Amino acid sequence: MNASVRHRHVFFLSGFDPKGASYYHGLYARNAPLQGEVTGTRYEVGPRTRLANGNSCWQVRSGGTETSFEFVRWDDIVRAHWPRSAWQVLVGSLRGYAAALASPAALRKVGQAAPRTLIALAYPAVFWLVALLLALLAVVVLGPLGVVAAAAILWGAWRWERRLNTSWLLRIYRFAADWRGGRTPQLQQRIDDAAAAVVQRLLAQEDDEVLLVGYSVGSLLAASIAARVQARGLPLERFSFVTLGHCVPLLGLMAGADAFRADLARLGLPPRLHWVDFSSPTDWGSFALVDPLALSLGAPQAHGPRMASPRFHTMFPPDEYALLVRDKRRIHLQYLLAGHKPALYDYFAITAGPQRLAERMDTAPAA
Repeated sequence: MNASVRHRHVFFLSGFDPKGASYYHGLYARNAPLQGEVTGTRYEVGPRTRLANGNSCWQVRSGGTETSFEFVRWDDIVRAHWPRSAWQVLVGSLRGYAAALASPAALRKVGQAAPRTLIALAYPAVFWLVALLLALLAVVVLGPLGVVAAAAILWGAWRWERRLNTSWLLRIYRFAADWRGGRTPQLQQRIDDAAAAVVQRLLAQEDDEVLLVGYSVGSLLAASIAARVQARGLPLERFSFVTLGHCVPLLGLMAGADAFRADLARLGLPPRLHWVDFSSPTDWGSFALVDPLALSLGAPQAHGPRMASPRFHTMFPPDEYALLVRDKRRIHLQYLLAGHKPALYDYFAITAGPQRLAERMDTAPAA
């Protein structure tokens, strides 16, 4: 097939984020021209429009390539599963940690394959446990005055948490436990609808590439969507699948997540998908360079994803990169942002450039 893409349709799944299409359209519209300045490429990002299926879409033009970028809406589901009070976050996080602790063997696997990720998973619990112990110690040692000290400690911890954003992680764990427990029926319907939309685009044969993108927790949804597309038995030469900062084992290793593991097992069977995962070792919120099928299913599968590092350090001068890696939230978002130097990983070339994912990766070095 001709490697030149004249028209592409992107289906994008955001992370566990209550912000919707407006935010991600703005992010794309601001960063595409910045990346274009770095690579000498012109990107024209059109306005966002609402589709009949509830998703949003915008057009991206670059040279002879036109891309329809469809934001697959699930931010409404995120908001419905987004605890707002501290008490709700606490109760929900206990549910999430209980689900994780029910699989000690899975935690050992995470520790062996992705120790930094295990630290990130445990960090919120350790943070609040230390804060509570210090508050309790203040009461025991100082008596009545300790109540004031304990309140100050907890207030300070809460203020510090606002910067560290541990509650976001706790909300994600709660959501994964809800998904595992079958408490997200609306999500399953949304996955089915998205898979049907991908199949429809493939059957229409109007696109040189149909690209499914799953970012962060969106990689879980995208994996289930890809499994449903693959199960249809369609020719998949024009279908590409990319995950960015994947955290598939977060659910894939949970006890009782059998339906999700069945989706993953499906992805490991023929026909092979053009699936590439970009995850950075500096991103502690991802399972960087860890095959999600092998870890979640206990053994490498016949057809797994190609694992690649975005090599963020090649995209910035050393002094800027040193500051970047200290900001864990920013480094996790970098998959969707422009860099300051040309590099192999280029989100905008992947989603709006003239090459399909498979052709672009043909010239890429191993991770």
